[in-house]
Amino acid sequence: MTLARCRGQRSSSLFGLVPALVVAVLMHGLAAQAFSVMDRAHEHPASGTTLTRFEKIDDGVYKGSEPKNDADYQFLQSKQIKYIVAMKFFPLLDRLEVHRARKYGILVIPITMNASIFPPSEKHIRQLLCLLSDKRLRPVYFHCTIGRDRTALIATLYEVYFLRLPPERARDEMERFGFKERWPLTGLSNYLEKHANSPWNDGKHTCKPFPLPSADK
Repeated sequence: MTLARCRGQRSSSLFGLVPALVVAVLMHGLAAQAFSVMDRAHEHPASGTTLTRFEKIDDGVYKGSEPKNDADYQFLQSKQIKYIVAMKFFPLLDRLEVHRARKYGILVIPITMNASIFPPSEKHIRQLLCLLSDKRLRPVYFHCTIGRDRTALIATLYEVYFLRLPPERARDEMERFGFKERWPLTGLSNYLEKHANSPWNDGKHTCKPFPLPSADK
């Protein structure tokens, strides 16, 4: 093989490699952009807020993470939210949130709900969904600590029971809301598996009206 021919083959290889590298870089950039759009854990609904996974799932029903600062409560106040349904691991963990929310005319309703290998209490789940379905409390905001796993379960069940989400789509919807399938949270996924096909009006449970403050009656 002559020297000129070798040089020609190398040049041809280089010219073929450059477009491939350009395409690879562009594809990497598009993939990263798509991932950032799908990963909603770092998106905030307004400047200065810490809220993540904020979303409206029905008229006057919003979900997300636990509010932490004044900007969070100001944003919720801008949505005319008067009630926050807060999922807490243990009773009495709501004290700080209750105090902060009160300054903005928002009432916190704490509900105990665990996230573990054991399914949450059906009584507590029913309490949560009864509150969210009570139109007297709207606009209402509900959350767990990071607005992901427990919040994803409640949001999905709400859609199944009240928005006619097909039960066969419940698992995908729960994952869309951010639920991470892993062993420590099997209680949440097992609860969805058992109840997604159960009717809301099962004849065994009834919602007790939440006692509104006298000023709101």
